[in-house]
Amino acid sequence: MYTDNLMEKLCSCGGLMTLHMHSLIFNTKVKITHVPVYTCPVCTSYEPLSFIKADLGKLVKELNADEPRQDFSFTERNELASVLKESLSELIVGGFQELELAIRAIIQARVDMLLDLYRLAEELTDQNWMEETSRRLSQLTFQTTKNANY
Repeated sequence: MYTDNLMEKLCSCGGLMTLHMHSLIFNTKVKITHVPVYTCPVCTSYEPLSFIKADLGKLVKELNADEPRQDFSFTERNELASVLKESLSELIVGGFQELELAIRAIIQARVDMLLDLYRLAEELTDQNWMEETSRRLSQLTFQTTKNANY
């Protein structure tokens, strides 16, 4: 049975953290929008969703401190962030459980689409496209295989 709850988690202070899309500012020059983070209303702490930390870290390492102000949407770098942004922007009747189910359905639809793209790239023997599609798939399948029993 699926036991993890994507929309909420317990904070170290005991408060209930909820998932939101936030903008992060790095070195006062770089704004990264649409980053899925958990926020605690009790202690006001926040933390990025664990499944996106590696990609967020890679993006921060790639940033050029010499460039003037830069703006990025994290949805361009991470499929799960893209799915969450899409899900959270839709009007879903109900509560967190219904939203969680909608997110799972959108993730599955995105995985299906990316598998179709991968097959096409494979037929065209486009190695770069295959690698890019594989990278995008891995960002979603890590989430879904970790919780495959839902």
